[in-house]
Amino acid sequence: MFIYFHNKKNIYYQTKGNGIPMVFLHGFMESLEIWNYIYDIFSKKYKVLSIDLPGHGKSFLEKKTFSTTITTMEEVADTIKFLLQKEDIEKAVFIGHSMGGYIALALAEKHPEIFLGLCLLHSTAKSDTKEKKNNRIRSIRFAIDNYPLFISTSIKTLFDPNKLSYLQKELKFLKRIAISTPVHSVISFLRGMSIRRDRRFLLKRTKFPKLYVVGVYDLILSAKKLREEAKIGYNSYCVDVPTGHMGPIENSQKIIKVLESFMEIVKNKDDK
Repeated sequence: MFIYFHNKKNIYYQTKGNGIPMVFLHGFMESLEIWNYIYDIFSKKYKVLSIDLPGHGKSFLEKKTFSTTITTMEEVADTIKFLLQKEDIEKAVFIGHSMGGYIALALAEKHPEIFLGLCLLHSTAKSDTKEKKNNRIRSIRFAIDNYPLFISTSIKTLFDPNKLSYLQKELKFLKRIAISTPVHSVISFLRGMSIRRDRRFLLKRTKFPKLYVVGVYDLILSAKKLREEAKIGYNSYCVDVPTGHMGPIENSQKIIKVLESFMEIVKNKDDK
């Protein structure tokens, strides 16, 4: 299904099932395909909405010059809110993988009332450190100079380094999705992520359940720091999974079990 926006964006998304809405937001250089198996499982009990974020998958992002292109987390959050209105979804549980978590948090800051729950799946409420910002800026030059090598190098860091030889199918799958992401979209989102706000204050301010899913072997986000971050939140939970940064692909069965348990927490809270 497509929905068209006045600001020259069109967003591709899929929706299936009935019940409590679950909104799945993928990460950087990904697409809604990362949820394929998870989507089918949860659509049997819930109304599931998975979205290709702007400039990813089948969704369009207006091309600008490399020097001016930027997509903020707030801008994408507004797009998601518009889509929810079109689908008559007043409240939902949001599952944000990595960058998808940043976008969900930007949405939660503006519209906390629409959240039944939030899962930060290999994601963080912290803003980029100075070092991380510099790394993103260097990545922009790398992507412009040699995009295929940039993709290959980036993908390898997303999985458990001890299991790379066993994850060739998963690596190939994610590389296919990433290489189809236009380079101007990659640059635009790298800039947007680098300037995103620190939203840890939302962990205390919001009352809805929050779940951190932490990859024990994640090379992108420190498991220890994510556990510490989760502790500062109100009504927050933290679960370790034996994966790198790509739990939904690396071990979808484990992620399904974790999300099933979280949905029970959400339902129990909603019934009170």
